[in-house]
Amino acid sequence: MSQQSALPTPIPFESQAAPLPTLMSAPFISTDNVSVRYGSHQALEDVSLSIRQGGITALVGPSGSGKTSFLTCLNRLTDLVPNCQVTGTIRFGNVDILSPHTEVLPLRRRIGMIFQKPNPFPFSIRRNLAFPLKEHGIRDTATIETFIQQTLTRVGLWEEVRDRLDSPAQALSGGQQQRLCIARALILSPEVLLMDEPCSALDPLSSGVVEDLITSLRNRYTIIMVTHNLAQARRIADQVALFWIQGQTGTLIETQPTRDFFTRPQHILTKEYIDGVRG
Repeated sequence: MSQQSALPTPIPFESQAAPLPTLMSAPFISTDNVSVRYGSHQALEDVSLSIRQGGITALVGPSGSGKTSFLTCLNRLTDLVPNCQVTGTIRFGNVDILSPHTEVLPLRRRIGMIFQKPNPFPFSIRRNLAFPLKEHGIRDTATIETFIQQTLTRVGLWEEVRDRLDSPAQALSGGQQQRLCIARALILSPEVLLMDEPCSALDPLSSGVVEDLITSLRNRYTIIMVTHNLAQARRIADQVALFWIQGQTGTLIETQPTRDFFTRPQHILTKEYIDGVRG
């Protein structure tokens, strides 16, 4: 299969996909006893978690509890960290993510990543979106322009930037830059979006705009998001997972549907964290 044929055609923005089952279907991504070690430091140990398709899963807990390490395992960004070792099993549909036979580039197209600090390429707005398409074999100019307009519309940026697509992306506001980075991930038609505190570097107004965007992507994409903002997790997540530090190692304490997590926590640490006693 050629690179070009491997890239799905984006769903037109005007076409509303039928809602996918959330928190009721079989796991879309599942991890079994996943552990992460950086050299001699055990950062995360024995995390088993199921992610349903089409929902938003929030990973919460104190700094250093392994949330970002877990997130970056899911599309093998941990491969880029020297002396990082990941063990256990991660399944994405029928893909064994940690298998040495799994091709990383197609995996990262299917599982996109949004970082805490907006990181647009030092290019124009247009080229930020055209670049990944060309890297995956899309060369036709008209097709690229259609992809760009549809994706910028999807993240609410088209009307804001349509007359300055050739201006530097880094001249955009922080919130606009983050939406552009989300668009850059979406333009490759991923199935999963990994988000590492996507609102924490933004002012409250921009944070609200990005949060609304994330909520609008529910059902069309499966979203796994690290956040330290419990109120945000309560507002937008379908499922919440609490990570904690035991000794010097991060571990998963509890996972529940959002309403149950906040109203009927099963673990004393969860209750104390929600009440502000711990963390």
